[in-house]
Amino acid sequence: MSNLKELSHRIKNIKSIQKTTKVMQLISAAKLKRSQQQLVNSRLHLSQISKTLLTLHLDLIEDKRKAVKKSPCLLIIISSDRGLCGNFNSSIVKLAKARINELYKNEEEIDIVVFGKKAYDVIKNQFKNIKKVFSCSKITFFHLEEIVNQISSFYSYNKIEILYNKFYNTFTQEPLSQIIFPLSNNLLFTDSNTDDSSCYEYEGNKEFLLNFLTKNYIMNSLYSALLESITSEHSARMIAMESANRNTKEMLNRLVLTYNRFRQAAITTDLIEVIGGVEALN
Repeated sequence: MSNLKELSHRIKNIKSIQKTTKVMQLISAAKLKRSQQQLVNSRLHLSQISKTLLTLHLDLIEDKRKAVKKSPCLLIIISSDRGLCGNFNSSIVKLAKARINELYKNEEEIDIVVFGKKAYDVIKNQFKNIKKVFSCSKITFFHLEEIVNQISSFYSYNKIEILYNKFYNTFTQEPLSQIIFPLSNNLLFTDSNTDDSSCYEYEGNKEFLLNFLTKNYIMNSLYSALLESITSEHSARMIAMESANRNTKEMLNRLVLTYNRFRQAAITTDLIEVIGGVEALN
């Protein structure tokens, strides 16, 4: 009888877990659809800014960077604040550790900025030069200007590198390292055969325009990377919850089958005892 009570309790718990994983799967699917559309728009906007910057003289940026005698590298690590999303966080933490150790090996000075509690909790005791930590929840593009201003002037860094999970499709997200500054190393993805310089005519201070566009480009690059990471997180969590839901269903079927066998055995035993008692009375 104790086995039946224990199995009944386990079945009840697993049914509760199954409801939770199903709800989380549906929520992640809805969030994934919304963030995918935001990501498409962000990629398009970033591409247009890149094409505009290519028509300006990037050597102006190089002159400003060379004016700084010894500048560190800024490493921005993007993870999530929540778990239950497979190897989403562990993969980016693994890449971050490898990249930081590689930069240290090359004797480069590093400033680290972390988005997401999960990565920070892992690396905070291993690396002491973490300058800023931000939450990934409810970040909008308008928050990024304040965040970028908190980090520092981008011209004071030798390079700015972002580590994040890039979204390819629902089943494929990969940890990626991307240099977003200096711009000359990062704008090569734009179609070099397309000459848009004739489409733009600039008036006034060209350096002021370049500063404005450069800051805007870095903000959009960071925002795009955050959207890539958030979309990947929703996708990874949806897949993880779908797998968990499938596993709980299989486990539930096995437990129900075992419960029915124990129950049938108990009923059979009771019947045998009743029949035996009746025969004894006769």
